[in-house]
Amino acid sequence: MACLLALLVRQDSGAEVPDDLGKRILRADGSLRQTLQSWDLDSSDNAGFEVLIPAHLVMLGKYGLQYEFPARPRLMSLYEQKMEKIKPESLYGKDPSTSLYCLEGMIGKVDFDLVAHHKLHGSMLGNPASTAAYLMNTSAWDVDAEAYLRRAMASDGAVEIYPSNLFEITWALKPLIEAFPTDALVSSGLDQIADFVERAFQAQDGFSGFTPGALVDSDSTSATIYILNQLGRDITAEALISHYESLDKFRCYSVERTPSPSANANVLKTLLGLSDPSRNSTQIIKVANYLCDCWSQGEHNDKWNMTPHYTMMLSVQALMMLLHNLDRGSLPHFPRQLLVTKILPVLFGTTVETLQKQNDDGSWGSQSCETTAYAILCLSAAAPLPLCECVSTAIQLAIDNGRAFLLQHIKSWNQPDLVWISKIAYGVGVIAEAFTLAAMRISLYSQCFGKIIEDVCYISKPSLNTIQKISDLPFFAGMPDWMASACIVEGYLHLPLFDAARQAVITQGAVKQQRHFNILPFALIACSHSTGAFLTPEVNLDFMVICALVYEVDHYMEDIIGGFKDVEAQEVEQVVHEIFKESCLHRPMKSQTECMTEHQESGTQRSRLLERIKMTLRPGISWVLSRPKVLSSSKYDQALLRRELKAFYMCQITSVYESLSLASSCKPQHSSSLIQEPYHGWVHTASSSHVAGRVTFAFLTCLLGASMDGQDCFHSAEAKYLAQDLNMHLSNLARMENDIGSVVRDRKENNLNSVDFPEFDTTAKEDDLQGRIEQLKRLAAYERECSKVALANLSELGVNDKVIKGLKAFCNAVDLFGQIYAMEDTVIALRLERCS
Repeated sequence: MACLLALLVRQDSGAEVPDDLGKRILRADGSLRQTLQSWDLDSSDNAGFEVLIPAHLVMLGKYGLQYEFPARPRLMSLYEQKMEKIKPESLYGKDPSTSLYCLEGMIGKVDFDLVAHHKLHGSMLGNPASTAAYLMNTSAWDVDAEAYLRRAMASDGAVEIYPSNLFEITWALKPLIEAFPTDALVSSGLDQIADFVERAFQAQDGFSGFTPGALVDSDSTSATIYILNQLGRDITAEALISHYESLDKFRCYSVERTPSPSANANVLKTLLGLSDPSRNSTQIIKVANYLCDCWSQGEHNDKWNMTPHYTMMLSVQALMMLLHNLDRGSLPHFPRQLLVTKILPVLFGTTVETLQKQNDDGSWGSQSCETTAYAILCLSAAAPLPLCECVSTAIQLAIDNGRAFLLQHIKSWNQPDLVWISKIAYGVGVIAEAFTLAAMRISLYSQCFGKIIEDVCYISKPSLNTIQKISDLPFFAGMPDWMASACIVEGYLHLPLFDAARQAVITQGAVKQQRHFNILPFALIACSHSTGAFLTPEVNLDFMVICALVYEVDHYMEDIIGGFKDVEAQEVEQVVHEIFKESCLHRPMKSQTECMTEHQESGTQRSRLLERIKMTLRPGISWVLSRPKVLSSSKYDQALLRRELKAFYMCQITSVYESLSLASSCKPQHSSSLIQEPYHGWVHTASSSHVAGRVTFAFLTCLLGASMDGQDCFHSAEAKYLAQDLNMHLSNLARMENDIGSVVRDRKENNLNSVDFPEFDTTAKEDDLQGRIEQLKRLAAYERECSKVALANLSELGVNDKVIKGLKAFCNAVDLFGQIYAMEDTVIALRLERCS
């Protein structure tokens, strides 16, 4: 935008211009229009973009260029919100503001003569673009600003920040100090460098910025304190805490639009590196909790660095420092629940994700030396964790391959990728080289753990027996051994949160605890990892809970409601209607105790029984419809989920009462003479809703679409149709695979099975059970192929890549659960044969 604007200004200046300037303007205009049409606003966090882009749109508009694009309404909303906070008077005062960094977005709104006193070495916050905007719009030519721009352009072309000596020194020193013995660095002038850093730090009253005298921030300040303390200078963090601590994290600047996970990780490392960390236990717990929540929500991206591996590296380093402090007894009152339910899953999950994201040539990212160094340092920090013993060979191999890649590209170590973010992306050679040197030098097991952490990480073998049996299924045949082991451990780490969430959704006493719920976290994590979907822990947990919910509802309907002989189907259906009506009206639900008290005092036994059913079913329905990500999804996706959820409950009720009716007839349920509906119609309607495939698919659609700013997960009529087609084929497949494995049990228990339909009579005799099963297997194979075609077509339509990977994970779940059901039904069939 700025380049196009410069060309237009030049064309309009009356000066001599190149002959092809008009063609260049047309090409730039076309490229900008194309870029804006596909711009993802959610992935943008460049400094001041919400001010700079609208300002450039206005300036381009003066030359007759108007731009309409999907993200424009939201962008303008952000612009208005930002401008409400920025008052011109705030720029005229004594203290500098971050808005000085984006003065090109303030043209026509600010009197530039009144901001001259904020110059630092002739610049506006060390930014050439902002300084140029000041120089162009001040009433008198500023020779200091001109001199600054000449120095900046002479240093390394059009740089983003100049000078940035403190930033370069501190960010290069951090990895070197952690990887190399301090005495090996002292001879390289480390003391003199530390003296320079400390003088600048003290001159700004215990704060730091990118250069001496510049605007300070928590990231630079914490890095400075950390380095100086590592070098033996006794520096406190009182100023850092008092100025930047907020309610649930640390701010980077006093006023900012988005927080920074990487800055908080640096703050945590700094607090843990103080002489007495226990004095700041409250802040340590706060930041650790924030970093864990970021990981749970998939917020690896940071506003200061483009690659998620930077934030992942810092988070692992900080949390491992925390564990070492706990092991030494330095934080005696640290909450165990935070450690077990959040920190350990974060550390192990980040390690597994880093292993999986390595490229075939040993690199990470886009064959980047700097990003590869981040990943190696992340794995090196995590390696001593006792939980990582099961993937220790994979960690060592990944690091060896990463280092081999770095050696092959040794000449590129000081040629940085554009991974750092400000108004534009930029790189810093000395920082890139420092991280790469550290990655080549760092040792894996320089610090091991003692009994405290070993005990917390201990996993007993009996608790893994069921999961390990599942890992022998064909689904895992093509999975590397280390990944299968990692899924087992990661699933185990998710159990505490999963159990707590599940018990909150299902009313106690509705169904006894099922032992195989322990396999759900493992199975779903395996499905996610096998596709590289990397669904966030928050999404994984919600999906685990709905899978448990539909299973428990199915058993509650069969085992409990099926035993209520005095209650009619229509009455139970009316109960479900009332629950959905209440959820639609957003009425506050009465507690279980209140409801029990009311119906003990009044009402018939029948009404009390119906109220019991209502109290049991209501929490699950309410939970599904009120999940934060569901509420953040589009109205269309929410409405689809509501319809499918209600259909699931209604089909469960119908199925129970049909089974009761058939069981009371003189013929066995598997007699085809009792079945009136064609198999195709049944498997595409009542059956698909009954197996819960459609409702879980709709739920996943909401989870995946929650970050799309209210837009539908599937953007067009064609995409919606194909998504529903995929859903239908997967539901049919689930029903068929379930029935293939449960034929013997269904006949013994007098349950309806696919092979009981009349269509199977035409090619198989009634007693030819194996022939019927073979037909059903061929139909299942057909449904599987249809689902692959639907998924491929969705991908070709340009559906969001994260959504496609999530759908692949869902397809894997259908396959895996089909194998699990077949395995369990085989065991049940053998038991039934022994009993008969």
